[in-house]
This record gives sequence, structure tokens and C-alpha cells, in this order.
Amino acid sequence: MFCQSTTRLLLAVSLSTLLVSIEAAAQETTSPAPESGYFEEIAVDIVNVEVYVTDKEGNPVNGLTIQDFSVLEDGRPVELLNFYAVSKGRPTSLGEPIADKPVDPLAEPQGDLDEPAYPEEQRLNLIIYVDNLFIHPLDRNRVFSRLRGFLYDTLKPGDQVMVASYDRSLHIRHPFTFDIDNVSLALDELQKMTGYAQTREMERAEAIAAIYETSSLHKALFEAKSFAENTYNEADESLDGLREMLDSLAGIPGRKMLIHVSDGLPAVPGQDLYQAVQQRFADQSALAEAISRDLSQRYVHLIAEANSNRVSFYTIDAAGLRTQSGMGAENQAVNSPTGVSFAVDAVRTSNLQDTLITMADKTGGQAIFNTNDVSEGLRRVTRDFDNYYSLGYRAPISQRGRYHRIQVQVPDKAKDWRIRHREGYRDKPVESQMEDMVAAFFVHGYQTNPAGASVDMGPQTRLDDGNYDVAIRVRVPIGNITLLPLGEFHQAQVRLYFSAIDDKGSKSPLGEMPLELRIPSESLEVALQDEVGRVINLTMKPGPHKFVVGVRDEISEVRSVLGRFVMVGEE
Repeated sequence: MFCQSTTRLLLAVSLSTLLVSIEAAAQETTSPAPESGYFEEIAVDIVNVEVYVTDKEGNPVNGLTIQDFSVLEDGRPVELLNFYAVSKGRPTSLGEPIADKPVDPLAEPQGDLDEPAYPEEQRLNLIIYVDNLFIHPLDRNRVFSRLRGFLYDTLKPGDQVMVASYDRSLHIRHPFTFDIDNVSLALDELQKMTGYAQTREMERAEAIAAIYETSSLHKALFEAKSFAENTYNEADESLDGLREMLDSLAGIPGRKMLIHVSDGLPAVPGQDLYQAVQQRFADQSALAEAISRDLSQRYVHLIAEANSNRVSFYTIDAAGLRTQSGMGAENQAVNSPTGVSFAVDAVRTSNLQDTLITMADKTGGQAIFNTNDVSEGLRRVTRDFDNYYSLGYRAPISQRGRYHRIQVQVPDKAKDWRIRHREGYRDKPVESQMEDMVAAFFVHGYQTNPAGASVDMGPQTRLDDGNYDVAIRVRVPIGNITLLPLGEFHQAQVRLYFSAIDDKGSKSPLGEMPLELRIPSESLEVALQDEVGRVINLTMKPGPHKFVVGVRDEISEVRSVLGRFVMVGEE
């Protein structure tokens, strides 16, 4: 989720609302007739942008203030409302009061009381993401040996880490945890797995040999096309997995930094083989056919998704220091013109690395490539953990769903400084933000409950088709709900969101309903000690399910998400 906090503006316009009394809400009776009110709510989101300022040697520039920054959205200056600075791992300013921590099933005791307390919106969520579809096992395991030391040396109490991999489908190898030992064990298990890049390299070597051994342009194009199509399908599949990962992170608050480990991702699958055909036969049509499989737009959308969900890419090219070997030792019998193998391999290298560099650059992260020892690159990542500025400003009220460009400037400062930040965000509608929070529970178990809501499982009634009608009662303390005086009454606007998922991953659509409340002013003091509730009835198949409820106060924009594990049909 891109927003750090949300407020409400109350505008004096007339509209009709349907609100029921406390008794009617609790007993599920018919609502009284609609009455006119005089308010309308318009959500105002605060966009937070992490900014990293470094000098020409790459050292962090600390000590800047809010007056040193200016921010443009879509080319127009915006007013900065929030400012948060961290220097050498310690906050040097507070952008907002430290909020109560969410109800987190993964939370573990934190021992060092001297550690700085970060607001929830500034907590670090680190994701180690390994693309086994585009990596050689030896490359991956070499990087892991450095990653372990990096994690133990760098992470502080309160920092969460998870491990995920893509192996023709997305797998959460270890959910978010504060325990680095468990993360290390998850990496141990990943080291035993197969990486698919080795097979692809063998296929590539055979295709290149065939291109230079044949005298037929048609045969050479066939070899290039076959390899390119297979690689395109795998790359497309891999990007789907990465997008699924980004979607699951949208509802989790705080900074999200994704360390992406691979041997590179192709922008144009098979481009280097078409280059070989072009040089072998001096045929320009080969390069034109290569462009037909250009995946550039997929990466553009992926970057926009990461920025909208406040995720920065830190990409590692695990292949290390690449050599010009694509038509080298394994193809010594290939009779290629002088310099052709180097030219083809140069195309291949840039094709695989440019995507990693762009993903990092456009999301405010960093890329580590052309090195067999990633230690120095990881030290640069550590500096980002410990030195940054967070700038907050009010998002535009209109144009929901539009992607907005962000530019951060530090006027009148050293010209050789480098300023990194995410390049934009998508202004999501409130309903989409609630969907993100619900998805975060299903995938990561994330819960937060500032409204103090409760969920109780009611009776299950077996239906004729073998499914069950399951009753779920949601209660919210009235004292935690924003009530506005309207005539002789105080009234609130709360909306419930709910969904369920079974053990096979089948998920129900996100449902919603109002939790309506209207209290006579003379009864307000007593009512504030009570609760308001609503029963949700869902038809569910027998077996284990996760059920989640989102509670949104539409006036204050306080949002809760809490879930339960439900065994349906259990006697």
C-alpha cells in the first residue's frame, strides 16, 4: 500500500444515508426509514517516498531537513507534510507519532531495549526472492554464502525477513520472521533445489552451434526462433510469479525491499541468437523478428506495480563476472568470424542485465552485477537500510487509479550528489487498498486491529448440496468508531469486507456490507461502552479455510484486518 496515513475531509453537501440503531444492528432487524444528513467523506491519502542521497563516492549524505527537499508530482510542486530521517541506523526526526504495533502472529520478543523504535510505516520488510527458473545452482549458492553474513550483520530488532522462490510457481519458503536462524535454514533448503538456467545454457550452446554450422538461413532462423520462443514463455511465466509476489505485499505497511537473485532476466528473449544469425548471413530481418518478442512493456508494468506497492528492487546478477564464452569452450568447433562471439555475447549480457538495472533504478533500489563477490554490493544495500529520508505529501483527491510520476530534488546542493527514489505510484481506490490488506492476510498472515474488532464463529448448517452455511459475527466497540453529530443523533459509517480461501487456494470474491450505526444523542454516553455487530453468512465447502474480515471506519479511515482458521463441517 502506498499510503502512510489517511484522513477525511467533511464537505457540507446533502445526501441520504441508511443507518440503523444499535439494537437493530445487533438483532438484524429492519432499518428505520432513511434520513438526510449533511456530510460526505473524501479520502485524502498521504504518499510517502523514501529518498536516498549519496555523494560521488556513494557515501550517504545525512543531516538534510525538510527545507532541503522539493517534490514534483506529474511536474507540479507539492507541499511536504511529513518528514522522517534515519542516519546511521537511528531516527533523527519523527514524521509522525509511533503507532501501536499491529497484531502480528509472527511477532517474537525483542531483547535490546536500546534499539530505536520505528513507526510501523517505517519498519523494514526484507524479501529474499530467488528466481530458480533463471539461475544456475552454483551461482545461487555462491550468493547465499554472502547473504547469510549480510543478514546477521545488518538486520536489527524489528526488521522482518521472508524467503520466497519461483520454481514454475511462487513458493513462500519462510514467512516473515524476526529470526535470522530460521531464514538461514530456509536458504539451506533452497540450496538443494535445481536451477533451470543450466539446461537453458545447454540448449543455447546447441542452437548457436547449429546456426554457424548450417549454410541455410531458414535453418538458422528456425534455431533462433525455437530457442527464443521457449525462453519467452519461461520469462513471461517468471514475471507472472514476481508480480504475484508484489501483489501479496501491497497490504503490508512499512518499507519493502526485495532482493531479487537470478542470473538475469531477458528483455528480448533470444536476441543474441538473432544477432548471431544476422552476423552469419548479413540478414537484417533476423533482428526485426527478435523485436517481436520484446518484453519491455512487461517490465514497465512490473516496475509500476512495485512502486505502487512501495517495494524497491535490489537486484543481484548471480552469474557474477561474465566472460565472453557463449561460443567459447563449449563451441570450439564452431567456425565463426573473428569477433562475432564477443559481439553476440555482449548482446546477451546487456539483454540480461539491463532489466535488473532498470528494475532497481526505477524503484529507488540498487543493482549488483559484474562481480563474483557480492559483499561490497550488499554493503551498499546496508547503507540504504540505515540512511534515508522519508517525505510525505497529500495525494490528489481525484483521478483514482492513475499512475503519477514523482521527482525529488535537493536544490542548491552539491551537483555531484545522486538522489534515488521510486519514480511514481498508482493512486488506488479505497476498495483496492482493502483488497490488498485482505490478500496480505491470506499470503503472509498479516493482521492489524486498531478498531479493536472481534470475530466469532457461529453455527454451521449443512445444506442439501453438501456445503455449509457458516455464520460469522463481527463486533466493533462503539467507543473506537468515529461518530458525527447530525441533529438529534450521532451516526457512523463503517464498512465490512470479507473473504475466505480453502486449503487448495480457491478464494471467494471480496464481499462487503455496511455496519450501520445511529445513536440518539441522549444515549451516547451509555452506547460508547457497548459494541455494534453484524452477522455474515457464507456458503463454504467442507474442510479447512482461512476467513478474513476487514473493518473500515469510513469517516476516520481507521482500518482493521483480522482473520481466523475455520474447519467447516467438523462435528
